[in-house]
Amino acid sequence: MRYALPVKNKHILLTALFWLLLAVPTAQGQSDPILRNEISLNFPNDATFRLELDPDAAIIDAVLTYDVERASCLEAEAQVPVDVNGAALEWTWVMSRSGNPPPGAVLWWEWTLTDADGNQLATPRQTVTLTDDRFPWQTIEAEGVRLHWYRGDEVGPLLLDAAVAGLAQLEADMGIVLQNEVNLFIYGSAEDMREAVLYIQDWAGGVAFSEYNTILMGVPPNIAADWGTRTVRHELAHLVIGQFGQSCVGGHRPTWLNEGLAVYAEGEPDAGTLADIESGIADNRFEPVRSLNGAFPAHGDAAGMAYSQSYSLVNYLLTYYGEAKMQTLLLTLADGHGYDAALEQVYGFNVDGLETAWRAAINAPSRQIPPTPTPLVAAAVPTAVPLGAPVSLPTPETAAAAPSAEPERPSSDICGLGLIPLALLGGLSWRKRNEEDTKGNAE
Repeated sequence: MRYALPVKNKHILLTALFWLLLAVPTAQGQSDPILRNEISLNFPNDATFRLELDPDAAIIDAVLTYDVERASCLEAEAQVPVDVNGAALEWTWVMSRSGNPPPGAVLWWEWTLTDADGNQLATPRQTVTLTDDRFPWQTIEAEGVRLHWYRGDEVGPLLLDAAVAGLAQLEADMGIVLQNEVNLFIYGSAEDMREAVLYIQDWAGGVAFSEYNTILMGVPPNIAADWGTRTVRHELAHLVIGQFGQSCVGGHRPTWLNEGLAVYAEGEPDAGTLADIESGIADNRFEPVRSLNGAFPAHGDAAGMAYSQSYSLVNYLLTYYGEAKMQTLLLTLADGHGYDAALEQVYGFNVDGLETAWRAAINAPSRQIPPTPTPLVAAAVPTAVPLGAPVSLPTPETAAAAPSAEPERPSSDICGLGLIPLALLGGLSWRKRNEEDTKGNAE
């Protein structure tokens, strides 16, 4: 038999419950022991997390969890047990042991506390943006690109225009568009830039953090219009194409394809690139294409020729086969197919067949290709942009790391990307470097 309260009694009961809830403090209000939860940044060297507790709280265990927001194939947040000795808890992430994320990266953290009765409390997640406070940054932006600079009134607008033009060319000629916002930090000199990055070669003019979609460059105002604009387009192309062909199954692009696409994105080839191609045809100076799957030559004319030859190869593929096949090639490589298999699947020839067809198309001398070439397996090869002629190029990927519970470092390196794929910027107009280096040093 069902029984229903009269309406008047229902109102009395609901009112009593309401006032009872107001009169009794919430469990959270009674047990919350947090008085202060903050972080102190000393970029790029360290970050100190501090938590102040109510002295009467019986907290016996604390775990700090933190990470930096980035594109990654695997979550790799760090968890650090922190000793509870009194009401003040503190732990420092020493980036000099692990490498540092770039400025603009967002660091998040939260604490998990346990009291003497075994009850747990998780603090709300907090975030902070890493900043390089040494300079009075200005910011200018276009769709998908935020550019920060502090030296030379014309430098920011000039390089932003170059970035926008590069993105437009990538879309028009390759059908590839920017998928995630990119941050460009333009330092007034290479020296200023290098001080913002731990573990970087002392000749580098810039550095790219691919998982953070961030590029740092040192661009003195007097070379911004030439070296700066071409470098911005080149390196932005690396990030955009990397987003398009991102792989978590171990897929890699051959170096000639990576660098050829980036040089193509710079715009019309400069005089040095055209002179290289002319010389390669006239004097038969081109390298076997298969040798350009991996590391490029490290010095002088040979390095410049490798970039020019790579541009010519990419230009051939786009001119004769179009953007759709280029997109398919990038995605096929991202799926983990080898260079020969991917080219066979998309174009009907392998690396050697590509070389034969390309040489014929540009009227270069043919080359006798061994029938059974030794397979060359190359990992992703980062490249470097020095302000002058490079000391060594390319270099191995630097082991800049994501946050870690020291001394052990959690790893998310399942796709050849690493925790922070730190790539020294690469491949441009080599003929003008010495002159630009002299100008840059004068700055």
